[in-house]
Amino acid sequence: MMIRFIGLILFFAVTCAAQAHQMSTAYLNLQAESSGEYALQGQLQIRWFDLDSQVKMDSNLDGQLQWQEVLKQQPQIMQFIQTNLSIQAEQQACVLLMPEGLRADQHYDEGYMSVKLVADCQDRSLDNLMVSYSGIFDQDPEHKLIVNLGGANNAGVASHVLSVKQPQVSIDFGTSNWLSVLSSYVYQGIVHIFIGIDHILFLVVLVLTSVLIYQNGQWKAKLDNKQVIKDTAWIITAFTLAHSITLSATALGWIAPSSRWVEFGIAISIVLTAVNNLWPVVTRLSWITFGFGLLHGMGFASVLGELGLSQQHTLLSILAFNLGVEVGQLLILLVLLPVLFFCRSKIWYAKYGFKLGSIVIGLIAINWSIQRF
Repeated sequence: MMIRFIGLILFFAVTCAAQAHQMSTAYLNLQAESSGEYALQGQLQIRWFDLDSQVKMDSNLDGQLQWQEVLKQQPQIMQFIQTNLSIQAEQQACVLLMPEGLRADQHYDEGYMSVKLVADCQDRSLDNLMVSYSGIFDQDPEHKLIVNLGGANNAGVASHVLSVKQPQVSIDFGTSNWLSVLSSYVYQGIVHIFIGIDHILFLVVLVLTSVLIYQNGQWKAKLDNKQVIKDTAWIITAFTLAHSITLSATALGWIAPSSRWVEFGIAISIVLTAVNNLWPVVTRLSWITFGFGLLHGMGFASVLGELGLSQQHTLLSILAFNLGVEVGQLLILLVLLPVLFFCRSKIWYAKYGFKLGSIVIGLIAINWSIQRF
């Protein structure tokens, strides 16, 4: 059973790219300038890579996108936006205008198309809006649109994450939207854990020995279930505390680590933990977990940065994303621990089962380290 589990991990790991946190994210920011207006103004930003998957711009197929190629496709790009983005006020569509054409922008070292948008709602109240979006989802189901809409009459900013599972949202500026921010970012935190294979492998390699005890130079089964759960809880608590610190600090802009070196460090943390399973140097894993958890928190923060923060509920969006990460971790452990309890009773697990798992995970992480260096 454990062999099959390890094989499943290997299959998913080798199919993932080295940059496990790369996301496809677009941004929509609109604001009603005053209570006397019936229009929203702002901008829409979409990655050039995503846009090219829908509107072919590389006409000479040389793999390099030139500005002249973009300008030739500008009418098609604007038509794509008109077709896939809709804003309604009082259940009637607002007219989307793009008065200034296309511009180039950048987010997290990636090129973006930026266009000024005006949503003319023609004398209809902006207190209740419906935003619908369908772009890119057919090409990339993981694509997201971060929506920040500011209402008239000094209403706050409503922040939402639109996805293939939630392609539209109704916004009522007369009520608080903190619950929608909470649910959206908790969900995104859970999703990230399940698509972040490097974080999953780190958790797995950490707890492979949680059902064992190292005595007299060899591993033996740890039969006290309460002690196993207690030790695992300490490990997860250390990991949670550490990555919560750096996730918050990075998301708030207090520190600005290089994403390249963070990703490399995460891969190395998996390698070292796997090696420690084979040749135990650190037996109190909560210490090593805390140190490596600081790195993983920066990795989580890079995803949250790409995802975007709620302009009105910045701290809440950070806390909610972190909570989602914790929920995802617990769900993984709820599946993993029963498997380990079962394997613990088998003689082969203490002799070579966990070692095989550590070697497989270590080799995957070494490959990531080489690619990310």
